[in-house]
This record gives sequence, structure tokens and C-alpha cells, in this order.
Amino acid sequence: MVWVFGFVAIVVVALFAVLTWLRRSGRSDEEGGAGPIDFAVNLALAVFLVVVAYAVVLCRDAISASDADVRAESESLVELYWAVAPLPQSAEVRDLVRAYTTHTVELDWPRMREESLDPRTGVTLDSLRTAMLKLPATDSELRAEALARAAEVSHARTVRADNATSGLESVFMVSMVVSGLLVIALPWALRRRPTVPSVIADVVRVATVVTGIVVIHLISHPYGVEGAVDPGPLKEAQVRFDEIDRLLPNGGAA
Repeated sequence: MVWVFGFVAIVVVALFAVLTWLRRSGRSDEEGGAGPIDFAVNLALAVFLVVVAYAVVLCRDAISASDADVRAESESLVELYWAVAPLPQSAEVRDLVRAYTTHTVELDWPRMREESLDPRTGVTLDSLRTAMLKLPATDSELRAEALARAAEVSHARTVRADNATSGLESVFMVSMVVSGLLVIALPWALRRRPTVPSVIADVVRVATVVTGIVVIHLISHPYGVEGAVDPGPLKEAQVRFDEIDRLLPNGGAA
């Protein structure tokens, strides 16, 4: 978030510098090409707003899809816990399922804002899959289901890693920046001396463009904004593990 304040500060300084220059060397004549310039500004603004609106829709869809993937991962973990609970000697596996879920919430989540996953969570997942292969084949159907659920969890982690590194196509950011600069700078081509109404118009234009660019950049990948994709389903899974242990208090004991 520090870059946001830096970006806004640079824009404010640039706006102040331009208005100061126009005040000193601008002209009072408000004619001379104002019509074509105003048309170009309106056209650039239309392009900017269309790109922003489309980008918001794409980003929102990506966030919704990532949220659905987290819910699917949580469900797979709960179903895995259900599958291994009745199996003998499954205490280690259940402990690793709990550990993996905890590590996902506490280690992976902060790193996903930086578009990466914590390698320690991957090590825990590898240990979980290894422990599952050591389970005795007393109930081949349950064991097969548990292995299938473990594969689902592994796939879900891969999908989450892809989501964490996904982002908006660069063409949208380039289009926003170019059209936004045109919206801001074209009226200054007339070199009009600033007046109170023109300064207000300049501030509104700059604020609109800067706000659009900052918002789109922040939500350009699903985990870019804290809380956009919530680990709540995984925390709910941790509660479900306790419920399963209460329902099957002797599960995996022998």
C-alpha cells in the first residue's frame, strides 16, 4: 500500500507544477481549438471508463472463482478427514491434515498477497501424502477414497498457487494509463491560464483517473487486497475436524 501514497503524491506534485506553469505562461484566450480538444478529452474519458468497467468485471470474476476454489479445497480436506478417520493407525494422517490446514491459513495466506505460497506448507502436504501411502489396506474402499481426496487437496493447492499469481492482462493497464493521461493532459494543450472552475475540473479529472488506476491495480489479482478471498472456509474445516473426532472418538486407534 505504500506505493499508493507515493503514486498519489507524485500526481499531486505534477498537477501543482503544471498549474503553476500555466498560471505563469498561460493565456486568457479560451477559444482557438477548444472544440476539438474537448471532443478528444471526452473520447479518451469514454475509453478510460469502458476499460475500467470491463477490468472491474474481470477482476471480480477472478476473485469469485478463487473464493469458490478455496471452498472446494476446504470441502476436500473435510472429506479426506472423514475418509481416514475410521481407518486403523490414521492418527498421524489426521494430525497432518490439521497441520496442513493450519499452515495454509497461517503461512500461505500472507504470502499469497506477494503472489507465492509458503514452501513449508508444501512440505507438510508431501508428508501427508507419504503417511497416507503407509496406511494399512484393511478397508480398500475407504483407503482408495482417502487417496483420491488427498489428490484433490494437492490439486487444490496447485490451483490456489495459479490464482495467487494470476492477474489482469497488461493491455488493460496500458489502455487505462494511456487514456487516463490523455484525459488529464489534453486540456492543458490549450495553455489556458487557470481559473477556479478550471482548477476544479483538473482536480476531478486527475482524481478520477488516479482512483481508477489504483483500484484496478489493487484488485488485479485475487489476493491483492486483504480479505478479498477469505480463508474462512478453511477455518470452518478445522472446526469440522473436531466434530468428526467427537463422532468417531476411537477412529484410527487400532
